[in-house]
Amino acid sequence: MLWLEREVVASLSADVDPAHRAAIEAYVEGVLQDMPDHLRLGVAGESVVLGTGIRLARMVGSSRSLPDWLDLFERNPIGPVRQYARLLSSLTIFAIEELAPTSAGYETTSSAAATGTA
Repeated sequence: MLWLEREVVASLSADVDPAHRAAIEAYVEGVLQDMPDHLRLGVAGESVVLGTGIRLARMVGSSRSLPDWLDLFERNPIGPVRQYARLLSSLTIFAIEELAPTSAGYETTSSAAATGTA
């Protein structure tokens, strides 16, 4: 996983228990690695270009946070930039929901169905 991808996942999972953050990052990294090469190349290219832009902006004094950058990317008129932010956000949110332990005493419908208790 490239620098910006890792930073986005860390930013979006900042409120998750630190013990689960590594699993979330590993999941997103695995999904990115499993992408067909032509898609992964596009995502990696965007990570390099957008990450370079963020670093250059910070070098000249920008105080914009990563969540602010993601919001800017999601509202960008250029489709691939919007989709980049949505891809990483969706993968991270999916990993958080799928890898999160069930709440104390509560089972999700899918876990209850899988165990036959529904």
